Amino acid sequence: SSNPPFTCETTAAELKASNEKLRLASDALTKKIEAIRATVNNSRASGFKVKEATAANNELRAASSGITEKIKDKALIVDDSVGGASAGHKTKWATVEFVATADLRAEEATDKPADGAYAWMVIFACFISLMLSIGINDAYGVYQQHYQLTEFPEATTAVISWIGTVQFLIMCVGGVLSGFLCEHFDTRVLNAVGAVIMGVAFIGGSFCTTVGQLMATQGLLYGLGASFPFVAGTSIPSQWFTRRQGLATGIALSGSGVGGMWMTSATSALIDSLGRPWAMRVTGIVSMVAVLAVSPWMRVRLVPHRGEQIIDWTLVKDRRFCLFLAAMAFAIAAYFGPFYQMPSYSVVVLHKSESWGSNMDTLMNGLSVVGRLAVGMLADITGPLNLLVANTALAAFGLLVFWVPFNTVGTSIAVTLVFGFAIGGIVSVIPVVAAHVFGLARLPSIMGLLFISYFVGGLLGVPPMSALLDGVGQRTDYTSSIWYMAMLPVCSLLFLLAMRFTITRKLRVKV
Repeated sequence: SSNPPFTCETTAAELKASNEKLRLASDALTKKIEAIRATVNNSRASGFKVKEATAANNELRAASSGITEKIKDKALIVDDSVGGASAGHKTKWATVEFVATADLRAEEATDKPADGAYAWMVIFACFISLMLSIGINDAYGVYQQHYQLTEFPEATTAVISWIGTVQFLIMCVGGVLSGFLCEHFDTRVLNAVGAVIMGVAFIGGSFCTTVGQLMATQGLLYGLGASFPFVAGTSIPSQWFTRRQGLATGIALSGSGVGGMWMTSATSALIDSLGRPWAMRVTGIVSMVAVLAVSPWMRVRLVPHRGEQIIDWTLVKDRRFCLFLAAMAFAIAAYFGPFYQMPSYSVVVLHKSESWGSNMDTLMNGLSVVGRLAVGMLADITGPLNLLVANTALAAFGLLVFWVPFNTVGTSIAVTLVFGFAIGGIVSVIPVVAAHVFGLARLPSIMGLLFISYFVGGLLGVPPMSALLDGVGQRTDYTSSIWYMAMLPVCSLLFLLAMRFTITRKLRVKV
């Protein structure tokens, strides 16, 4: 089936007709893919030669990939011409529609309908899982403050920061494997296994007395366990909604902000009243029990046809995806800096109490919840990539305007409010952008690739900031560290703009 060329002069009626032809072509080509797949399945069932089965598989992959690119190109041209707006056809936001290869090869994993009551139970389960897994990681600033000022005052800031950094890096490395496992095994079981490892890690960490021991338990072991609810919680929500997808994902991902908010205050209070060991034991038990309780609802709705690769490397051939990976590396590098350094900055520079410093982290996490929900609602209206660009610009603005030139209480609160809101919106919309642009069914695998980017971001973020604080600032002058921190979202913004204009140069287009 062939499609006529599309031009920007087409009328609204012609655009509608062209879109309908495009969809019919997509259906026909999808049937062709199914026929090739049937050949593959038949050859396996009849004991056909491996060589012939492999050839059919390759034909399936090539046909699907080529078809997808043609459909995406033509859909983009159609929607760009809508964005151009012909006479008599008023459109506030045109929509760029992406047809992903993975979605053509997806199959239903359950008979539960999208957008229904069960879908909202899944969102609640993801909310709780992220609240404990990422929330605990977001609250590490309180532990860093305690280690740096009380328990290990002789250790450098850079060394202590590696506990939290290792925690996040292992979550990313484990996330690559978790993405593969989520496509091949029951995510409910994987989530439960992660819950147990998380609990054991913190309970074990409560008996540790050195930085190295804490790096192994609170850092490495916890990061490994948290990678399962991290991947499942960020990739599952988008699969369960065809309407209000951005809002549903925003609600689920706001769990990490809510967790960071109350976990920061609770951890500070537990350390003050019970001591650090018992604070870790209580945290380990609560996180394990709560995540285990919601694991039965942590299930996927769509699964791709099984592949043997841990990561779908074909995505790396897409220039848009490479720009996306680079942008997310710098975004994640910027994410943890204020959370980790604001508590000690409040004590050392602003001469406030330790509890005041932890309250700044609580406030930042609270605003990140607002940002996640607000962006979740707006993403369905203006487009997730557009909002990702806007929030990244806002994060850079907050650091450059309020934190770089000033070291007052008022401007520090402004940084906390602006950056908290912006960074919450960024992390909330990342999975929505990935699903919208690159395909819904293989989102766990896509998130696995993103976790490689997150890993790089983890190395680019807190360790260099802490090294600058130790080496240049002598643990008292945060200027160089803050400047470095502010440049990270600027770099992320540049890559996102390149990705956005690679997709379309039209400004008033929903992407």
